[in-house]
Amino acid sequence: MRVLILTSRAGTAHQNAANALVSWFGIQVPHVDVTVLFHEDTCAYNSDATNLYNWIQKKAPWLHKIYWRILETEDFTKPGTVLIGRGHFVEVLRRCLPDLLISTHPHTNRGHFDLAKRVVGPQLRCIVCCTEVDGGFGFTRNWVTRTADGFWAITEPVAAELRKRLFPEQRIAVLGPLLQQPFHAGGAAPLTLPGLPLLVLGSGANGSGNHLDLLEQLLPWGGQLEVVALCGHRKDLQNAVQHWAESHPGLAVTALDFQGPEAMAALYRRCWAMVSRPGARTATEALLLGCPLIFHHLGGCMPQELLALRYFRERGLATSIQRACDLAAVVGGWLADPARYQLLRLRYRQCALQADPERVMKYLLHG
Repeated sequence: MRVLILTSRAGTAHQNAANALVSWFGIQVPHVDVTVLFHEDTCAYNSDATNLYNWIQKKAPWLHKIYWRILETEDFTKPGTVLIGRGHFVEVLRRCLPDLLISTHPHTNRGHFDLAKRVVGPQLRCIVCCTEVDGGFGFTRNWVTRTADGFWAITEPVAAELRKRLFPEQRIAVLGPLLQQPFHAGGAAPLTLPGLPLLVLGSGANGSGNHLDLLEQLLPWGGQLEVVALCGHRKDLQNAVQHWAESHPGLAVTALDFQGPEAMAALYRRCWAMVSRPGARTATEALLLGCPLIFHHLGGCMPQELLALRYFRERGLATSIQRACDLAAVVGGWLADPARYQLLRLRYRQCALQADPERVMKYLLHG
């Protein structure tokens, strides 16, 4: 069997979803041939658009309120086909001749599936792998294409959104998430954690720019908690955090570079809480393993981030900060009232996402 996965380097969730699929396809018997095509590799325009997306995400998230609305008009550039990056996409299709086409990104669905079926043939099975956890405002219309043979949703609210948009019910499959194998092995995080509370300052692969501001707010709790600052691929940020930690020895801080799936799964399982933007991937991982999140909206909130925030609020899981100084109140409150924190941790366990990798693979391989 031959599989082509379409994905993007925009943000973190889409590429991680593709990586997880590659990992799980790699252990299938009989052998599955997998090719991954990044949206950015099809042409310079798509690469520049993703670079702009990632720059906005790091520097000025509020700008996504404009950028996101512009991208909602994408249909004008791909009316039932692909115009931008078409040549490279067709070349990959002809070389791979896939039996199954999976898209993990909203901008590789509409037009792409239409063109792929014309190039490869109508027998090509096209599946949307949606990384979002909720519907409503922020759920881009680009996820939904009538030419999809199946839509894999990880939560029921996403399926409900599809029904509102009149996507055929018989093509919707609510299967839960498929993460890298270490996230599914070992179970959820324990309800009671040993040792000092470990607070993780999260970061996508692009690296967060708010760690130093947040660390300043944690100084009053030196000796009462430990901190791990994830810095992604940004060596400059890791060096800055290490220098800050050396200058403030009263607070135990460890700066880590990009962590692989095994290390991240282990970190979630011993983490007291993680500070993160309300991105889809972090939300999914935390919901699967039962790790409380503190969503930060420093620099504003992107429309697509409202989805995770809405999902968490509706289940009594949401904790958010608008400014760096708000972190002090959240951490101080939980440390002063551990019973309240434990109730929140229990709530995460009760609202955990259900995952069944074998069921997902059976759906993808056999329908």
